[in-house]
Amino acid sequence: MGMIVLALACFATIGDARRVRKGSLDATDGVRDWELDNIASRRAGEINDAELGIANLEQALADPALLSEVADWLRHPDGRSRLMKLLADPNFRQQAKDAADQMKEDGVAANFLRPEYYANQLPVTNPSDTHTVLSKAFDAAAAFHAPSAVKPQRASTKARASDASMIDFENFYQESKSSAALQDLIADAEDLNPKVKYWDPLKLAEQEFWGQTNEATIGFLRHAEIKHGRVAMAGFIGFCLHENGIHFPWKYPGLDWADYEKLSAPAIWDALPVEGRLQIVGVIGFFEWWGESSSVLEAEGQAHYMRGGKPGYYPTFAQNIHPVPLNLWDPFGFTKGLSEESKAKKLKAEINNGRLAMIGTMSLLAASRVPGSVPALEGLIKPYSGNVMIPFS
Repeated sequence: MGMIVLALACFATIGDARRVRKGSLDATDGVRDWELDNIASRRAGEINDAELGIANLEQALADPALLSEVADWLRHPDGRSRLMKLLADPNFRQQAKDAADQMKEDGVAANFLRPEYYANQLPVTNPSDTHTVLSKAFDAAAAFHAPSAVKPQRASTKARASDASMIDFENFYQESKSSAALQDLIADAEDLNPKVKYWDPLKLAEQEFWGQTNEATIGFLRHAEIKHGRVAMAGFIGFCLHENGIHFPWKYPGLDWADYEKLSAPAIWDALPVEGRLQIVGVIGFFEWWGESSSVLEAEGQAHYMRGGKPGYYPTFAQNIHPVPLNLWDPFGFTKGLSEESKAKKLKAEINNGRLAMIGTMSLLAASRVPGSVPALEGLIKPYSGNVMIPFS
């Protein structure tokens, strides 16, 4: 618990410390003098990170605005992730242990979680200011617990003493852990590509789309990637088959084989009648609706991917009123006899193949639309003058 407290205290100045290192700190940054002094001491080697945390915490608890700001930051996935990295640092853990041992030896370990302790540590030049400092300490504790959109209620000092005298850091520790979904995503990324590992420059996996939870957002992103990868794999193969003259045995309305052979793969879509394109879009729309239907998923013992279900899972057609002999996913039952470990391994391979197919498909489209844009495909792809982003132009 002591390590968590020290980490939170260090967190109060992480943002300011980064600006100090960048040399962009000025009077308008709102950095307190005591923060700068403590950071300077740490940089000079006089105190370590854990001791910096103690020094900051002693004075930060008298400033409700600061702790409220830190609390808001830690409610964000990025803030929680930074906190967990700090807690996982072996050097910091050892420093925190040494600091806690020293606090026990000094006889302050029993009180260091109480705002009154820090209020008593603050320099008070006027005895009449003691009550003010103590009140600020309680306000800071309450501000830290208050939700970001709710202003802390102000009650009497006595009421604050009973309600906010002890900050529930153990509960906060549980709440501030990075979501299990995000940890799984990071772990999977390292397995999928050990060289690149986890790469999310836009921090999408730390967001909460449409007011949903972070876990739901990650489920949406993972399912979307798997689905796009599957579509790209089918599209890549189809593109390559057409460019090599392999096609269905029947003719398209209004086209003879000579015209067909001259068209690029994207131009085949443009040459289809609007009615045919609408049929294709309608079938795809049905597949989308069927895969998103919670009732269909629940009937198979599954949940929606944004409600704890498996990203990439597509339901069978067992609930369909018309008999369908084959499932869209694994129609020949190749994966039925596989263990869960084997299935998980193949799913990761599918994700890698899907990512490669997405890159490959975009390369094929770029080469057909802008000749020479992909040197490796120069002369191998038929040119296309249309717009693949306007399917009904």
